[in-house]
Amino acid sequence: MTVALIRYDAARRALAAAHRVDEVKAIRDKAEAVRVYAKQAGDFELQNQAAEIRIRAERRAGELLGDMQTSGERQAKERGRPKKVSSPTTLPKLGITRDQSSKWQRLARMIDNATFDKAVAQAKERDGELTAAGLLRAIREIVTPSQVVIEPDINVVAAELTRDIESQSRKAKLETVVRLRSRLNPTIRKKLILALKNAKGDLGHFEAELLNDFREFPTNGKCHQRIVREMMAEQPDPLLSEKKAVATDFKKATVREISLAQARDLIVASEFLGNLGSSEFAFGLFLGKYLAGVACFGSTAGTNVKASVCGSEHADKVITLTRGCCLHWAHPHSGSFLVSAACREMTRKGFHVVIAYADPEAGERGVILRACNFSYCGMTSPTEKFRRPDGKVYDARNVHLLTRDRRFGRLKYKRTRAEQKQLLIEQGCEFFKDTGCKHRFVGIFGDRRAKRILRAALRWEVLPYPKRAPSPEDRVQVVDPAPTTFAAASAP
Repeated sequence: MTVALIRYDAARRALAAAHRVDEVKAIRDKAEAVRVYAKQAGDFELQNQAAEIRIRAERRAGELLGDMQTSGERQAKERGRPKKVSSPTTLPKLGITRDQSSKWQRLARMIDNATFDKAVAQAKERDGELTAAGLLRAIREIVTPSQVVIEPDINVVAAELTRDIESQSRKAKLETVVRLRSRLNPTIRKKLILALKNAKGDLGHFEAELLNDFREFPTNGKCHQRIVREMMAEQPDPLLSEKKAVATDFKKATVREISLAQARDLIVASEFLGNLGSSEFAFGLFLGKYLAGVACFGSTAGTNVKASVCGSEHADKVITLTRGCCLHWAHPHSGSFLVSAACREMTRKGFHVVIAYADPEAGERGVILRACNFSYCGMTSPTEKFRRPDGKVYDARNVHLLTRDRRFGRLKYKRTRAEQKQLLIEQGCEFFKDTGCKHRFVGIFGDRRAKRILRAALRWEVLPYPKRAPSPEDRVQVVDPAPTTFAAASAP
């Protein structure tokens, strides 16, 4: 038995015997120091052992922090004020940040010990290097396994093709080849010139074909999601009559968690944004055996947003409804049925506060969110964005992601945000304030006690639901002996 393995076993025993957060954190910090040293020294086995001890220590610390809050050993807050306890212990005294506390407690309550051990083994076998991100991916795959091989939808193929065409790595390779063209073998250079010439012709032809019958979203106030749903209804489906038969009521309806791979096909094809965004969890509405809708949840705009809803003491209970759609053949009330059921399922994961947005520019007004008893909390503030010379627009928060380049495990450069912003301006990027604000909704779910506490802690002002000026597209006149006018509901 090697010395590293002996130390690994000793650390596991010490972790199992620890019953105080400071003891567990000390083990965690030592393991992280060993992991960094092993990575620099190139000792892959020691690096993985140290990473596993660090992750196990974080999970154990999350368990202890949860127990301390339940028993009153750790100082908590009630309605924004410190709760008096006999011997208050705060996170700063424990040397733990709120972000660490939230992540560790979430890791502790996600799965049981057996599933955690299985996820660790699977992450190491698949990725080689054990990381927290790889472990979370393994946990999701175990908890929500894909029962069938997911065939990619044509929209998924098109989205992947777009990323391939806009590939920055390919552009960087071409720039390098052009700069060092004097060193090229004449045969290789001729082949590359011919390949670029053929690609230019093919791309022009495909662009013309795609533009031939392309239609932008109309600006008449009609919901973009409804337009996509109507477009999908025009596509042939040999099973349509069978699907409509099971969609007449919710007797055979179930809502259950699915993998992001299962959700991707439906979201990319039928949700007007065409991507999963920051989704981490997905729930599907099954009418009979057919997937009729998907609701996805993910991270909010940042830690400050989480803390601003019901206070920092409830920040770990906040999550965002990032994406959602139902197919055209589904029951008319499928949207509200799915969102309500999915939000209730999220409470089992510890998330009781759900933030959702409705984009007025996309014709959204939050009809389904109202049906699910979400509270309206006004409009979002204008956000800063920047436009690259190629016309693509990015959120200004992405500037921070460009300040460092750690690709291939080596820090190539490090800049301040101000320096990076100035560099982007010099490269031709234009920064501006986006005035396209969105409607903001908050839903609170759980048992009566949890809802009472969170509603009392809600810091965002609750306002009357927004109204939208009526549009000719909103009403469909039905010819009938007794004429009736129906108002169409838009998707969230």
